[in-house]
Amino acid sequence: MTTFLKTISVISITALSLTGCDKINNANRTMDTMLGGDFKVYIAGHSKVYTVTNGKVTSVPEKGYYVFYANVDGKKRLVQSPIATTTIEKID
Repeated sequence: MTTFLKTISVISITALSLTGCDKINNANRTMDTMLGGDFKVYIAGHSKVYTVTNGKVTSVPEKGYYVFYANVDGKKRLVQSPIATTTIEKID
């Protein structure tokens, strides 16, 4: 019986720590929202670097992507990019 309780305890602790990691990951994604400023946005697999001028880059963590308006061919265009493959650089 003692071995059974130890096994259940280990399984419970492992399950709780895994769900805890997921909660931390989601909380970190929520904090990714950047408001105001100028940014360069690099998306893996895209040869183009997107420029956000006097705008914002907003994360949508529950869906896993960023949303921003970038200057594309002289016009502001809505762009969505996956959080996992996007790098955002603040322009000073």
